[in-house]
Amino acid sequence: MKAVNPENRSIILASGSPRRRELTRRIGFEPIVEVSSILEVHEPSESPIQYARRLAVEKARDVASSLRETPPRWILSADTIVVHDGDILEKPADSDDAKAMLRRLSDDEHEVITAFCWTWPSASGEDDGPLEVVRDVSARVWLRRLDDEMIARYVATGEPMDKAGSYGIQDVGAVLVRRLQGSYFAVVGLPVCEVVETLQQLGGLESYPFDDKN
Repeated sequence: MKAVNPENRSIILASGSPRRRELTRRIGFEPIVEVSSILEVHEPSESPIQYARRLAVEKARDVASSLRETPPRWILSADTIVVHDGDILEKPADSDDAKAMLRRLSDDEHEVITAFCWTWPSASGEDDGPLEVVRDVSARVWLRRLDDEMIARYVATGEPMDKAGSYGIQDVGAVLVRRLQGSYFAVVGLPVCEVVETLQQLGGLESYPFDDKN
């Protein structure tokens, strides 16, 4: 096993998402944000899960390749996609695109997949390469029936513009969601239970929750 400091809550978050940054802080980590430059382009041969998992891995590797820390920190990356009738819906290109996505999702069900990757990059003196584990967590979501006026008003808030599927379940968009089956936090963008559980299994956390008295 690598020389991991199990008490160090400082991690590299390979994501510019303010939701992921806030979630990692809320559960006790101290994230240092390093945004990946990986382009999100779906390959025709990939299933939605394969696509989300590949992006999570590539984002972690991209950030790891730019870091020269000794000792290194754990790197956490993630990618979230929405799947409706087999088609992948990512972040909208503009407001018209956001409206079209919401019309499509209105009064119907869809799947949300979040893949995440923990990476422990090679450090000076380590000869066994980086450690890398990727997992995916999903949920089924049903939206209420949305008319054009409600869609237009929601898009005008600006909330949909940086979110896969053009809605966010944790803010105003919560009123669009009639039912959810599966991981709520996968829909938000970071399944925190599985994220912490995986790091514990990797030996990156000796005990959790963190003891703020120390």
